[in-house]
Amino acid sequence: MKFIPNISFKFSFKKFFKNFFLFLAGLILGAFLFMPWEIAWSQAFKLADAKISKATIQWGDFVSAGPFSFEVTNVYVTTNKGLTVTVPQLGVSLGFSPLLEVRVKTGPTLTARLFQTKSLTLGGGVDLAKLIQMDGLGGKVRITSDVGFPEWGAPPRTGSLVVRSDEVEIPGGMIAEDVNVNAVLAGKQLQLNSFSCGQPIPVTAKGSATLDWKRLPNSSYSISGTTTFGTTERQFSKSGKLNKYLQF
Repeated sequence: MKFIPNISFKFSFKKFFKNFFLFLAGLILGAFLFMPWEIAWSQAFKLADAKISKATIQWGDFVSAGPFSFEVTNVYVTTNKGLTVTVPQLGVSLGFSPLLEVRVKTGPTLTARLFQTKSLTLGGGVDLAKLIQMDGLGGKVRITSDVGFPEWGAPPRTGSLVVRSDEVEIPGGMIAEDVNVNAVLAGKQLQLNSFSCGQPIPVTAKGSATLDWKRLPNSSYSISGTTTFGTTERQFSKSGKLNKYLQF
């Protein structure tokens, strides 16, 4: 009598698809982790440079790069008017809270964080001489700000700004000491609650601006205050459009 072994084979679609999706997830994860992210982020910079018509972007080497973050050196943004903003080292991180974090390193570090609550915070400092290529401009500035947006992509609705510096070098060879700025935003109205600086010419001022978010240089402003020359105080008042000062 011939012996025939009893071999049974049961095919399970459930087990097949489970193993297939585990294999596929592993393949995607491996590609995700070992992808040359420097190339991917560099392509993102090229796309941004192509999309921005009023400025050009240049960048240096990537210090680090991953799927959700990167650090890159020597970022240059040059406007059509010739103004160049330089970031010696720029860091960007994507996440859930915050959604986006941007670090501008110019000696001190200025950090911007964007949250799901449609709010943006700024905190830290910048070295003006390294950030903006302008003869005679310099000084380290400390910045604190909190801005709220009604909708993504819309102009801000609320905000506050505090700027302080021990000294700021102004084009023309002047150095302003003990600079303080305090301002708040409500809709289109920007209120300069206080501006002050010490030597060489002490100034205190207050003002306001009505902002045109579609074309910011068209915004109107008014400012008034006092300046001190020696022992003499003088009042001043000025108003007009911001296009005289926003030439970039």
